[in-house]
Order: sequence, then structure tokens, then C-alpha cells
Amino acid sequence: MRFSDDFVREVVNRTDLVQLMEERGVALRRTGSTFKACCPFHSEKTPSFNVNPQRGFFHCFGCGTSGDAIRFLMLFERLTFAEAVTDLANKAGVELRHEGKSNQRKPDQEAGLHALQLASGFYQQQLQGPTGQDVRAYLDQRYVPAEWQERFQLGFAPDDWQRLHQYLLAQKIPAQIQEQCGLVKMAEQQERRYDRFRNRLIFPIRDARGRCIGFGGRVIRSEDQPKYLNSPETPYYRKSQVLYGLYEGLETIRRSRELIFVEGYLDVIRMHQYGFAQAVATCGTALTPEHLQLIRRHADSVVLLFDGDTAGQKAALKNCQLFLLVPLDTYILTLPENEDPDSFLQNKGEEAFSKLLARKQPLLEYLIRQTLAKYPETVPGRQEALRELLVAAQPIPKLEQRQMVWVQIAEALRLPNETVFAAAKTLTNFSQNNNLFGSSNSVIRQSPHSPDERFLLQALLTEAQLMSLAKQFLRPEDFRHSLYRQLYEQLLQLPDDASSAHLPQQFAKEQPELARELAALYATDFLHEHLESQFRLSLRRLKERHLREYRQERLQLVAPNSTEHALLGRTLRQMEEELNRIFKPR
Repeated sequence: MRFSDDFVREVVNRTDLVQLMEERGVALRRTGSTFKACCPFHSEKTPSFNVNPQRGFFHCFGCGTSGDAIRFLMLFERLTFAEAVTDLANKAGVELRHEGKSNQRKPDQEAGLHALQLASGFYQQQLQGPTGQDVRAYLDQRYVPAEWQERFQLGFAPDDWQRLHQYLLAQKIPAQIQEQCGLVKMAEQQERRYDRFRNRLIFPIRDARGRCIGFGGRVIRSEDQPKYLNSPETPYYRKSQVLYGLYEGLETIRRSRELIFVEGYLDVIRMHQYGFAQAVATCGTALTPEHLQLIRRHADSVVLLFDGDTAGQKAALKNCQLFLLVPLDTYILTLPENEDPDSFLQNKGEEAFSKLLARKQPLLEYLIRQTLAKYPETVPGRQEALRELLVAAQPIPKLEQRQMVWVQIAEALRLPNETVFAAAKTLTNFSQNNNLFGSSNSVIRQSPHSPDERFLLQALLTEAQLMSLAKQFLRPEDFRHSLYRQLYEQLLQLPDDASSAHLPQQFAKEQPELARELAALYATDFLHEHLESQFRLSLRRLKERHLREYRQERLQLVAPNSTEHALLGRTLRQMEEELNRIFKPR
């Protein structure tokens, strides 16, 4: 079995060498931008084994062994070259391509990268030409001088359907390669290709080696939509593995071992202008685990910088839990209200931003504060906050890291460490053997909104056959707790034979609060005898509560002996009959 050189390089580039070694027990210790350890291939007491994560290379000054990730795996696990490449490719999510299937791919790969570079040059020429006058005016208005336009290779896609397509054809780039690169699209119902980007400010996206692999385009006219358009996924460009600004700030990042995450292309450029060249952004996508692997190669510390508005706060919370899963020093910095990095730096300058940056909050501290702010300072409120924080910490892979988080949670909630540790253990083991806050309830207490609502959902998650009974008598509006109502609506949409176990993962990105609530319901021990009878009892109590509330509300609005009063009587009788049917013998 043979692999092409391009494929092997892709596998090596996609592998985190430090992580690979740590997973196999090599005790690496950072020394500047490299790592040291006692060599795993010969016996020694003084570390002489050096790892350079930027180069993806290791070398032992004691025994002379050296190589890349493939070489390490071959030696450590005694694998053949093909076995090592296959294992690393599977772990990195790279589709296996044998050389027999790749002979025709190598020239295509080279042609594709060449096409992308030609396109970048074309866009830059258009920006400086007559058609780019309005875009240059826009950049002047945004205070992006020519020096920084050139540094980030900004360009302009003219308002023409085939200008780039025809240019690349003239440069001997086949239409198929243009399409493969995401530069042109095929018109529906027509055998005609057209430029993907038109009348847009162009931001070339470069990989860590400086190669143009894709583009982002911003509209010039406010009426055009969408505001930002990015290259599609291609063999050269995968959004989850690219950070905008990484290449341009690589030297600063290597020195500082720090990354600052901002939200957009222009924010990155502005940060670099003012001396914060460690600023990067994702390319039109949320942060992913693949991004985290890339981050760990280049940085030890990460600052998540968000705009000072509600959307910025939500973005901060959305990314918090993801960063809990990796050994990075992560901080949160939220700008003042109605400010973004661009406006703040222009209005207040570099010094003011440096002072603000010094006040960044550790991620966990931020997460705890935001969670506590959601709940009242009562015993039930503290119980709910504890439950939510423990659920958030549960995915942290290493026990010692989770324990450090538990200690901080205990301190914030003014609880003994032992109490929080017991609660965490209970949550993990699906048991209820401990007691918090002196309460007779379970460790992860039921929601104060309605125990019956919570019980009904847990019963439905435990026994899917109860759904047929729920569909007869239980409506979404019966749930007063908004999250419970949303969860029930989702359960109603599932096919009869489908499992609900995938829902927490399904909601994780778009509805994290819903995912956490559902995960907490799953994570609570739920063993009840006579489950259906208990289900009917809770359902009846819920309906009786609604009946009482409805009767009290309506009786205040209708006059005795009126037509409306008679109608109300009939409605109440129908509701009571429904209650009786809930417990009708089978």
C-alpha cells in the first residue's frame, strides 16, 4: 500500500504531535516554544528528547532518534509505515487515498492552489483599477490604509458574472478546476458557469504556510445579501481547520504563545494595525474541536474577545464549554456596550485596549458568574446553578481537571468541597445517595418551576411507550417552564420508534441551554415502580392545576347566570371529564 506525498503531508499537518505523544504516556514539559521529555526510545534520567510542535518534528540528543508523527508512531507502536499513516489518517479524519487512486490528484491539487493564487492576484488588481474605486473609498472610510490592504492582500470582485472565469480560462485553468476550488458555480438549468463572488470586498484566506486556499467576500451595497459570503468546503479549504489572520500574525503568535479571537475579518485587520497581531477569527463558522487542535499547536493562552452587546454575550457563553475540554489558559474579554474591536481601537487607542486586556476574566470564573446571575440567591436557585455548572464540567476529559473546576464551583457557591464532589459523583454515576443544602431532596434537585413537569419529561425519556398516553392528554402549552415546553415539542416530533438519546448532541451548537437541560434530565437517576400510574398521577395534578387556574381566571370575568357563565360551566365539565379519562381503567 502506497500513499502520495501530498496525502502523507496532509496527514502529518493534521496531526497534533504533542497530543499524540501525551496520549501514549510521554511526559512532555514545555520549554519556551518547544517541549522536553525523557526519551521513550532509550533509558535516560536527564531529558534530551525535544519536540517542536510548529515544525511537527522531534529529536533526541541522546540516542539521535528523530522524525515526524509517522516516524514516532512507527517506533513507539512498532508499526509499518502504511499502518502508521492509516492510523493517523483515521484519527485526523482524513479520507484514505492510495497512490493508485491519487496519481491524477496531485497535478489537480497543484493546479487548484495555482488557480486560487491567480484569483487572489486578479482580485487585488481589480481593487486598484477603475472598477475598485468605490471599494477603495469604503476602505478609506474604514481607515484601512494601502499598507494593510497589501499586507492582507485585499481585493475586489467586480460586478460581472464571468470576469474571473474568463480570466482564469485565459490563464489555462480548466473550468472544472475553477469549480473544484469554489471560484465559479454552475448555473441551474444551464450549462453555464458564473463567478461565485461579485461586487464584493475580497478577503483572501491563507493557511499557515501562506497559501491562498479560499476567500471571504463582504457586500458593498447594503441591499445585497448575504452580508458575508465564504468559499465552500473544497479539497483545499476546510473552514473548521482554518483561522483567518494566523499566517499574518504567525511571528507574534510564536513569541507570545497567545491568540485573541475576534468575530470578523475587519476586526482582525484592525487588531493587527494597532499592534495586536495575535488576533485571529474563524471563517464564517463556529469554533470546532478541529480549531482547538490547530490552536494548541500555536498557543498556550487564548482570549475570547466579544462585542459589548447581547449577541456578543451569547457567543461567549456558546464557546465556553468547548474550551473547558482542552488544556489551554482561556480568558473572556467583553468590550463595553455598543463597542467592537474596530470602534474601540479607533476611538480609544492601543493603550486603552491594553488596559482592558489586562482585566480579562478566566473562562471558568466568567462561566460561573454568568450562571449564578441567571438564578435567584435562594437555596433552590443555588441548587439549579450547581446542577447547571456540574453538567457543563462533566465532559472535561481528565479527572484532575474536573476536580479543579469543582473546587472553584464550591468556592463560588460557598459550599464545602466535599459537598460539590459528592454531587458531581452522583451526577456521573446516575445515583441519588447524597444530600445538599440540608434538603431531603436529591443532589440534583428538581426544578422549582414544577416537579410534575420535570417528572413527566423524565418518565417520557425513560419509557418511550408512555408517549402514546402523553399524545392523548398532554399538550405543549401544559408546560409552564419554557425549556420543558420546548423539550416536549421536540419529543412529539420524533418518530414512534426513534430514540431521544441523540437530542443533547443535536442541540449542542444551536440551542446549548436546551441541550444542557436535556442532559441534566438524562443524568438524573430515575427508577420508579409503577411508572405508568405515577405518570398518570402527575399528569392529573398538572391538569387539575390548570383547571383551578382557568376557573379562577374566568369566574372573575363572567357574570352569574349569564350565557357566558353557562358556556364556562360546560367547558369546566369537559375539562373534568378529561381528568377522569386520565385514570380510566384499561
